Amino acid sequence: MFSAKRVLELLFIATLQTSLATASSELPSQSRLPTTGSTFQLDDRKNIGSRRTLPFAHLHDNSAIVAPQIRGGAETIAEGKASILSSVFNLVNNVAGAGILTLASGMSPGTGWVPAMMICAILGALSGHCFAIVGEACELTGEEDFKGLWRRTIGENTYVVDAIIATMCLACAIIYSGILGDVFTPLLAQTGLPAQWNRRSSNIIVITMSLLLPLSLIKDLSALAFTSIMGFMAIMYTVFFIIVRFFDGSYELPSGKFLQDGLIAAMPSFERTSLWNFDFTSLILASNLGLAYIAHYNAPNFYRSLKNTNAKRFRFMVNIAFTVLVVLYTATMASGYGTFGDVCEGNILLNYHPNDILSTLGRLATGFSILFGFPLVACGARESIIGVASSLGNNALGSEKNHSLLVAGILAFVTVISCTVQDVSLVVGLTGAALGSFIVYICPPLIFAKAVTLVKGPGSPESKRAQLNLVLIPFGLLIALLGCISVLK
Repeated sequence: MFSAKRVLELLFIATLQTSLATASSELPSQSRLPTTGSTFQLDDRKNIGSRRTLPFAHLHDNSAIVAPQIRGGAETIAEGKASILSSVFNLVNNVAGAGILTLASGMSPGTGWVPAMMICAILGALSGHCFAIVGEACELTGEEDFKGLWRRTIGENTYVVDAIIATMCLACAIIYSGILGDVFTPLLAQTGLPAQWNRRSSNIIVITMSLLLPLSLIKDLSALAFTSIMGFMAIMYTVFFIIVRFFDGSYELPSGKFLQDGLIAAMPSFERTSLWNFDFTSLILASNLGLAYIAHYNAPNFYRSLKNTNAKRFRFMVNIAFTVLVVLYTATMASGYGTFGDVCEGNILLNYHPNDILSTLGRLATGFSILFGFPLVACGARESIIGVASSLGNNALGSEKNHSLLVAGILAFVTVISCTVQDVSLVVGLTGAALGSFIVYICPPLIFAKAVTLVKGPGSPESKRAQLNLVLIPFGLLIALLGCISVLK
């Protein structure tokens, strides 16, 4: 027999070391793709011989300038202001959200400790790589949104990718809005707020009007640095309390202090626990994790918001963020499963005792992390809707004067659905599984491989290396299939 705590200690350290090594090894070398400021021959088979200077050109005094561009018909792109640190906070907060609480249940069907942590690390590395190559494609082509990337590399039907991203972001926003109501309504009840003033729908409306709308009106991601730090701290607290409860024995069989009154949802059980087991049930965990690292719809926004941006600096930031995510995900998954085993709920917080103060604070922290992550999802929806409108001939939607109306419209749509429809899990789950895989594992490799081929030529060594990324496409299709099957069960 082996000690679950000892296994967690050893495997967590090993995962951390592996993740850090992966982040270091993925840093692009100086001999990789051309750096910003270079002028490339963009042979797009329509403009052979035309020259295009990338929009991020570095002057001799190392100050960065950004050539003005128009998006959605009227929006001028400004120089990036976000530091690497603030971008890391933004990205971690954008990705983690409530998904971090579902991971322990992915282990409960029987995946062993070692395969589970390997799956978590490998999928984190793959997702981080796909996020980074979107930035490289932006540098290669001079484009700074998915609309432009798609048009230059795939074709003129840019409304396709924008519509997919908009649908994905709106589905995510609906989930976030509903969770905010589900989290804060019982917490407010514990404060003694009368029931007539504490309804789920009214709470969602108040939160939307007073907090989500002002935050979502912010256009520059760097301006969200403070809220992202707060969201990151909330996520860190949730991870911290789950780890503490694993090690302090409060739920340990048979004498844990929270197991004595029978008020928890289910007693911990470890009948399916193993060290190495890897079977068909492990695909469920792979599906959960494969869609738990999503923020790729915002990759161009992060790229252009980064100060002195270029592909190398962007990948460095992404490597740090996804290394942090792998560590947080591994710690939460392993500690949650190590505490409750086979009976882990889809939301691990539901397993804890109702009088566990750390758990109550964890619910509050989860609410704040979602609250502070919502503007990043709204940003992705806004950008994509502007892209769709522009493709269909409505360039005015992206103008400054329409910004507030567009954001208000998005939030009104999201709020109406989250208030009136109690259970949208099936439709939203299927949407997330299918479209999420496209955004994370299919679209970035397609765009990147085509961008490298356009810049360096079809037979170049760089193009041949870039084509290797296309192996992620069947993997993305598999994750989408597994995700849809998991939702329909």
